[in-house]
Amino acid sequence: MSANIFIRIGTNIIEMKRIRKAARNPKFLAKYFSADEIRYLVAHKLCTELVAENYCAKVAFAKAIGTGFRIVHPQDVTVLRDRLGSPFIITSGRAKMLEEREHYVFNLSVAHCKEYASATVIINRE
Repeated sequence: MSANIFIRIGTNIIEMKRIRKAARNPKFLAKYFSADEIRYLVAHKLCTELVAENYCAKVAFAKAIGTGFRIVHPQDVTVLRDRLGSPFIITSGRAKMLEEREHYVFNLSVAHCKEYASATVIINRE
């Protein structure tokens, strides 16, 4: 059994009031979220907390890989929840290529309160 090696960490926080308005804008949704995420968010009535957590997760991911969104597009990072509500990341496009090439494992934690949402992404290497 091999141990995972810690590589990088990224974190982000955002005010809910910034997301509340943006979440109703189809251009914002199309720019930052994958089709699977949009379906998930719409199924949850574009809940501000979920939109904010997912947005934060994407920015935290971009910080953790160290390139921002210069190399990876926000739509290449899909944030969904398992049946217990735990968030996880699915990559596609350039993010998937990076994940496979570098043997990365992404760990995600999200949180929110009345005024803020936050996310942290920790990257390990298998």
